[in-house]
Amino acid sequence: MTKPRILVVGSANIDLVAAAPHCPRPGESLIGTSLKTVTGGKGANQAVAAGRLGARTFFAGCVGNDSFGQMQRDALTGAGVDITHLKTDAVQPTGTALICVGDDGQNSIVIVPAANFSVRPADIEQLEDLMPSLDAVLLQLEIPLDTVAAVLDMAGDAGVLTIVDAGPAQQVPRSIIRKAAILSPNETEAEAMTGISIGSVDDARRAANALMELGSTEVVMKLGANGCLYVGEDEVYVPSFDVCVVDTTAAGDAFTAALACAWDAMPRRDALAFANAAGALAATVAGAQPSMPKREDVNAFLRERGEATFE
Repeated sequence: MTKPRILVVGSANIDLVAAAPHCPRPGESLIGTSLKTVTGGKGANQAVAAGRLGARTFFAGCVGNDSFGQMQRDALTGAGVDITHLKTDAVQPTGTALICVGDDGQNSIVIVPAANFSVRPADIEQLEDLMPSLDAVLLQLEIPLDTVAAVLDMAGDAGVLTIVDAGPAQQVPRSIIRKAAILSPNETEAEAMTGISIGSVDDARRAANALMELGSTEVVMKLGANGCLYVGEDEVYVPSFDVCVVDTTAAGDAFTAALACAWDAMPRRDALAFANAAGALAATVAGAQPSMPKREDVNAFLRERGEATFE
């Protein structure tokens, strides 16, 4: 089995997930149907996903010296993730996310970074010896952006593939856009960077080209029910897979982790389909890290649909 070596540098949160008929509108109060405490955070989600997809996975981040931090450590090690570079902040609590999930599976999220903002550029120096042995580095934007830039510089010097998941939505410095080997936003994140509202694949193509004009070299647009679109040396569109959506939380993280695992091991279209399948399966299970699929499940899903598998 192909076993890529992947480093994830990013956030580790505990998600407080409320289920409700729909996500509340401004000023609206709702009666929910359940409340769950689930391990999450885009960085930790992607590390757990990569581990379950068969990668030798390393995670660098920060949690608080509290019970939530221990929950996160247990979840990561349970997925086979190396947490040697996960530090503990003695003052700041573990990051949290307040998530509402509607009956349609859509969600709204408020993130309180806390200890995640203690991941500083100085912490990245300890990754220098590890970097040359890696196949890919995954980053997101829930830690300080100067730390993201420092990791991109180190990975670039080592010639390692970098993938930046451009979430949460914000204006991203052009320096980060230029340094990322692959920039991967969803529709909301791409709109925040380009000002282009995305309602179709054609809109996504215009936004991807706008990101190229800002300095990106390769863009993978995550389009949810519309699939995904690659724009770079060429253009590849892969439609989504039809599934029964339960909760879209972290589906994009499953996609990004799968993309990193398969990018150098499969033809481009097959790697994108593998990522689509991982994201689709994640959307069929409630919660963030609990929904991250295993490689054998993604391959079985693809095999049933006559698609190439990642062996």
